[in-house]
Amino acid sequence: MLFKRIFSFILIVAFLWTSVLVQFSWAVEASQANVLEDLSQLEIAIYGVATAEKSLVERVEYLEKELVGRTLPGTITSRVKQLKDFIIAGTPEDPSVIFKINASQWILEAKITSEPLSIKIENLENVLFGKTSTDVLAMKAENIFSLCFKESKPQVEEVIVPAGTLVPVNFLSSLSSKDNKTGETFNFQITENIFIDNKLIIPNNSEGVGEIIKVKKATFLSRSGKLELKFKPISALDGTSLNLILGEEAQKENTRIAIAVGVGIVGLIILSNPIGLIAGALVPGKNVKIEQGTQIFLQVKEDTKVIALVQ
Repeated sequence: MLFKRIFSFILIVAFLWTSVLVQFSWAVEASQANVLEDLSQLEIAIYGVATAEKSLVERVEYLEKELVGRTLPGTITSRVKQLKDFIIAGTPEDPSVIFKINASQWILEAKITSEPLSIKIENLENVLFGKTSTDVLAMKAENIFSLCFKESKPQVEEVIVPAGTLVPVNFLSSLSSKDNKTGETFNFQITENIFIDNKLIIPNNSEGVGEIIKVKKATFLSRSGKLELKFKPISALDGTSLNLILGEEAQKENTRIAIAVGVGIVGLIILSNPIGLIAGALVPGKNVKIEQGTQIFLQVKEDTKVIALVQ
């Protein structure tokens, strides 16, 4: 009996110890995955691509030297968090580098492009100074921001963009089920400033990217053409990604435009689903064509916290 009790106790201890090790291992893996995800997000925001072929340490050190000219103290996790707070997150008291560059681009060019941060900084330097500097990226961004808002520091505020907020966009190129192929991308543009009260969330002329996820050509007197389009997230002024869909509110507004104006929507059926599709009217033998400049409404998918510019 004593032997059975001891054996049972050993089994329980072994089970508990194994569970703890599994949980600890899972936590370590989850933490590492979060660091890699944040690091890739930073690289894509700054350069447009992630450099996954390098080691984690090399990637972090390279970013630190490019941004501030030296490596930062602390663990890899804390250093990546510092970089993310500085470049992407920011605070109302100290906006992120992305916010500063986007706000500067809007002041200078009345638009925000979808280029990576390093390209935007280079272009703005050329506009302002006629050349690029050899400073680190953070210093370049600060010089640009300080010059664009020379008179006074802009007032910023943290706000929630409600789900369902309407966002009017137009297509910057023509698309058709006859000529385009699955996997091709297209550009779209915001057609008016998006405010929450008097706070600017997305500036007019901001650009986004969409993808053609399915194409069917029409067949003569038989199958109608079809285009399925996915609209990728648009960046708010502070760089926060806003997911856009063709939801119920956008569908109502698109229907209203079609009836009142008849421009760009005629011949299209707008379907409400998680990614937003535009399909051809079910007319046998007809291909779908979306003309350049066609305007439709999308909507913000979920409540999203952003840092906005108070007007």
